[in-house]
Amino acid sequence: MKQKKSSLAGRHHFSEQEIISALEQFTQAGNISVKEFTAAFQISAATFYNWRKRYGSQLMETNSPGGFIEVDLSPVQQESIPGSIFAEYRGIIFYQRVEPSYLKALL
Repeated sequence: MKQKKSSLAGRHHFSEQEIISALEQFTQAGNISVKEFTAAFQISAATFYNWRKRYGSQLMETNSPGGFIEVDLSPVQQESIPGSIFAEYRGIIFYQRVEPSYLKALL
């Protein structure tokens, strides 16, 4: 007699820690697509987005410093020389002073 395959056969239920770890891998990889990630973990895209929605806040808490970033707002001592760097933040180079709203739009 042949056994019927259950629709739940082969399903793997991930623990909360496994999900957070997988999402951390995804964010650290940076250059992996959602399609590649879901294929590697054998999950649907909908599951990925549900995980990110549910556990994304926990991921942010573990990866980023809490609160505000301290910024030195003291006036620039040197006069700006054309072509010189005014400031650098997370790999973004500024050659002149910019408005805070511009910075928020970048981040």
